Amino acid sequence: MRRAKAKGRSLEEKNNKFGRKGGEIMEFETLINPPQAVFEQIVRWTGETEDWGFQLDDYQFWSTSFDKFWLFTVVEKGTTNLVASLSLARWDVPNDTPLYSIGLFYCLQKYRGQSHGKVLFQKVMDIVGNENATLTGVVKMADKYASVFGFDKVADFWHNFSSIKIENLVIPEIVDQNYGTKNWSDVDQDLLHAYDSTICIRDRRKIQTAWFNMKNTFTKVVFNIKTNQIVGYSTIRIVSKNKLSVAPFYAENLESAKVLLAALLHHIPLVSSYASIGFLHPAINQNVIPLLESFAKTSGDVQSAPFIKSQFTKKFLDSPHEKVYSITDCAHQFV
Repeated sequence: MRRAKAKGRSLEEKNNKFGRKGGEIMEFETLINPPQAVFEQIVRWTGETEDWGFQLDDYQFWSTSFDKFWLFTVVEKGTTNLVASLSLARWDVPNDTPLYSIGLFYCLQKYRGQSHGKVLFQKVMDIVGNENATLTGVVKMADKYASVFGFDKVADFWHNFSSIKIENLVIPEIVDQNYGTKNWSDVDQDLLHAYDSTICIRDRRKIQTAWFNMKNTFTKVVFNIKTNQIVGYSTIRIVSKNKLSVAPFYAENLESAKVLLAALLHHIPLVSSYASIGFLHPAINQNVIPLLESFAKTSGDVQSAPFIKSQFTKKFLDSPHEKVYSITDCAHQFV
C-alpha cells in the first residue's frame, strides 16, 4: 500500500499542559502533514467513534489531487499519538476563484473540551482568509460552524445517511431495454467529464480520474442504449470497518439508478462479505429511499437519518439534487 510522505516539518507549538488521573502531565505539539501512521489513527478513531468511512490511501489522494493540501494534527509531544485533526484542501479551476474545503475535524474523546480543535480551526481559517470555503457539518456541529466560524451559506435541507446491512441486501434481477452500463475506463472520458459538469459546476476531471483509479474502488457508468448518452455514474469504495461507501452516485431517474446499482454490486467481488452499504444523499431527493428499498429484503431494512449539511462561507455552490443519490467525498467535496 502506498504511504503518504510527510510534506511539511513538524511544528512545535506552545505547550499545552493539563493534569490527568494519577497526576500525569501531558504536553502536545502540532504536526502539519504528519506521517501516514498518524492518518491511519484518524481513520481508525473516526470509524470507531463517529462511524465515518475512509480508505488508508485517502491521504495520498488528497495530497496529490488538490492544488494544495494540509493535514493539521495535534499529537502527544514526542510521539505520533493522535489527539486532534483537521484537514484543508485548496481547489483551483480556470476562470474561477479558489475553493477551500475543510474536513477531518476530529478530537479524541478523552481530549475534548481542551480547545485542541478550536486552535486547529483557527489555523486553517487564517489560511482561507477571504476566499470561499466549504465543509460538511455534522448534525451536532452545523449550527456552531455557521455562527462561530462563518459557514452560514447553507442548504435548506440535510444530507441523510441511508444504509442497508449486507445481510439484508438483495440484488434484484433487472431487465431494462432502455439502459446499459460500462466500466468507466471503457467510456469516452470527454463525454464522462462533460456529464460530470452537469452535476458539479467546478471542473474536477483531475480529481475524479484519480478517485476512480484508487484501490478497492469500483466505478460504472449508465447510459441510454438508444442514444448512447450517459445518464449517470457511480463509485463504490471499500472503506473502514469493512463497509461499502457509495461515493458518488448520480442518475437522471430511478430506473437508470436501479440498473446502475445492480451492475456495480455484481461487479464487486464477494459483495456478501461486507458489513453494510451506505449513501450520503440530499434529503430532498425522493428517489433514494425507493432505490434502496428495491435492494432490501424489506423496507424496514433501510436505515436513514440526518447526518451532514453542506455549508459555505462566501457563496453557496448548488447542484441538481434530484440527480444526486450520494455525494463523492464528505471531507473535501460538496457534491
